Amino acid sequence: MKNLAISLARFARRLPLVVRGLAVLLGASAVVLCLAAQSPKKPAYDGPVVIAAGSEWIPLDVELDIEAGSALDFSDLVPWHTPAGAWGRVMINPAGRFAFASRPDTPVRFYGCNLCFSAHYISHEQADRLAERLRRIGYNAVRFHHYERDLVDRSKGNSTTFRPEAIDQLDYLFAALKKRGIYITTDLFVSRPVFADEVWEGEKGDVGMDNFKKAVLVNDRAFENFKTFTRNLIGRVNPYTGMTWAADPAFAWINLVNEGNAGNRWNELDGKVKEDFLRAWNRWLAARYSSREALAKALGRLDAEHDPAKGNVPLPTQLDSSPAGMQLALFFASLHRNFFAKTRKFLRDELGCNALLSDMNAWTNPLAYQAVRQAFDYVDDHFYVDHPQFIERQWRLPSRHTGRNPVSEGAPGGRRNAFTRLLDRPFTISEFNYSGPGRFRGVGGILTSALGAIQDWSAIWRFTYSHSRDNLFSAGTANYFDVASDPLNLAAERAAVCLFRRGDLSPARHTIAIAMDPKDLLDTPRRFMSAAPRWDGLALVVRVGTALADDPAKVANADLVLPLSGMAPAADGKVLALDPYDKAAEEKLLAELRKRGWLSAENPTDLAARRFRSETGELAVNSPPDVLTLDTPRTVGGYAPAGGRIETKAATIEIAESDATVWVSSLDGAPIGQSKRLLITHLTDLQNSEARYLDKARTVLAAWGRLPHLVRKGTATITVRVGDAGKAKVYRLSTGGRRLGEVKTTAKSGALIIPLDTNAGGKAQMLYEVALPM
Repeated sequence: MKNLAISLARFARRLPLVVRGLAVLLGASAVVLCLAAQSPKKPAYDGPVVIAAGSEWIPLDVELDIEAGSALDFSDLVPWHTPAGAWGRVMINPAGRFAFASRPDTPVRFYGCNLCFSAHYISHEQADRLAERLRRIGYNAVRFHHYERDLVDRSKGNSTTFRPEAIDQLDYLFAALKKRGIYITTDLFVSRPVFADEVWEGEKGDVGMDNFKKAVLVNDRAFENFKTFTRNLIGRVNPYTGMTWAADPAFAWINLVNEGNAGNRWNELDGKVKEDFLRAWNRWLAARYSSREALAKALGRLDAEHDPAKGNVPLPTQLDSSPAGMQLALFFASLHRNFFAKTRKFLRDELGCNALLSDMNAWTNPLAYQAVRQAFDYVDDHFYVDHPQFIERQWRLPSRHTGRNPVSEGAPGGRRNAFTRLLDRPFTISEFNYSGPGRFRGVGGILTSALGAIQDWSAIWRFTYSHSRDNLFSAGTANYFDVASDPLNLAAERAAVCLFRRGDLSPARHTIAIAMDPKDLLDTPRRFMSAAPRWDGLALVVRVGTALADDPAKVANADLVLPLSGMAPAADGKVLALDPYDKAAEEKLLAELRKRGWLSAENPTDLAARRFRSETGELAVNSPPDVLTLDTPRTVGGYAPAGGRIETKAATIEIAESDATVWVSSLDGAPIGQSKRLLITHLTDLQNSEARYLDKARTVLAAWGRLPHLVRKGTATITVRVGDAGKAKVYRLSTGGRRLGEVKTTAKSGALIIPLDTNAGGKAQMLYEVALPM
């Protein structure tokens, strides 16, 4: 945990709480994120509460590696290939989905994890072991993230020379993943520590991470530094693959700068980078406006002493709907367009890199940015649910989380992201998490993968598998993000693999597009806002997104088009004359979907009541009574509070004690009723021993605690309708998939009745295998 704490402390600057607290206003996709509280006096709490083993909390034995061939070995759950690249490069097919070059007509999805900091830098033997484990979890993609700190050798006086041992380890890990059919993505700048004199001659110290993200947009020396690092990373031959990363088809995607949207932490801009931005701003104003009158009108105000020719028109302090704020958004958009274009040329022409490219993947998203994304191969975004809020110091305890149930909140995670998507190209989420120590995080795998499946997104990466090599090969205490040390969230990953990667949950049949004219967005903006409208809850019901076109009737990827206010009306049956951002649009749009027959009379979707049912009927979120239901041929289940009931075609689940997320998935690809092998998962809550909270509601964490992990006592009964129920055998499974012993069951009326109990003789239990005769 010491190394992890160090990593997280250095990681702190990449997740600005202030920006994320403002994210809803600016349209970014952070969910349940709030400002870090800064109080002059410590608040009074009604605790403490300390989690301790006993009748309510059961110790869990943890196995990190997965037994080959076990019910938890998802290596072949989805037919796959080795090595990565065997079917050619990942490309974009005419339908706007990822596919392989040798089979362009077959869309493919990717589900994977992030690795951070020292988790990349392990021995060759450990790399093979880790790569095999990740494949068995069911991942087919990995994101190298926050990899630069341990890679660069700053003793050489620069931030672009690599430590020989570190680059060897990273190259070998790349090759180990490739060998097992796992594709790789990364960002070319995440948090690399750059010397200030590499950007500004004679300057002392380091460039802050967020300052470098901005400097690379406006400073030529910063851009050259960025190119040098990139050239050294992907332009040299990996000795374990015999080719450069740039040329390797296993290196499938690149985001240029992680969370580099220019508006992020804008008010914290200072020093040399602020001077660079001021010069660039004035150059942009001078080129865009030919007269002081035009400039004054655009900015809303221009003082007599201010003149772009003198370079002294001040930067607006707010990125908002004021005239100056909207001009700032357009300025940012122009910087991003230029940066992406010249970086793309560098990657394609100099390095011969044909990986798919994206950028601008988080938080501040004025509407003009959608026009910038038109140049990207795919669109990427991030979101978190119940992200920690830090009370005294960033990335130090105590921390607060909301403790709210995402099901009762209407499953908001990722809904707003859905509108960042451009419907004519793939959409990915390269970071998401339902963060620890939230008690409801076990439902996150289902909610995220279900949303991704309904929307037919192309790739999702969980943040993160691990921040540190220290918990890769021995059990570690649970923390905010690492699934390697959180058996609860790791168990939830298998629902995601089934629902999203295997495609158990069907995409929605119809698509709503918000149509925007890219020229209009960049030339005459009429509003400042994100792409997400008030009715973002419909992302759980039908497919949604934005489409760029000068005429809404030309939008080809949608069944219903809502043109942005100001676009020319179209006499077209699929174009609805309804401002998508009007306050009344929510009610009118839902009525339109019913009128068109997209939603049946029985579909209870009610946005105000936070009640949703997908148009396919396979997902339902009911708040109240806070029940989530999944009902697909190969995976059924959901979430319910104690005393609740989940009813599906193939199974009935009754939660007797402790709120729980419970599901059953077919492991042989057959529908549940015909399957010969099933996996059942029963998740309540998981905490570390001696975790200490300052309040009874367990929302303010004061100490993480120690091993062993403890699982909240919970019981449930699942009745599965299968053939030969009387001949079925049910086994308790270890976290590594080993069979621990049989469970006594009952067969009745063609159904198998299985009692679930997280306390199995004093040891915690979450996973079960059902085996039926072949």
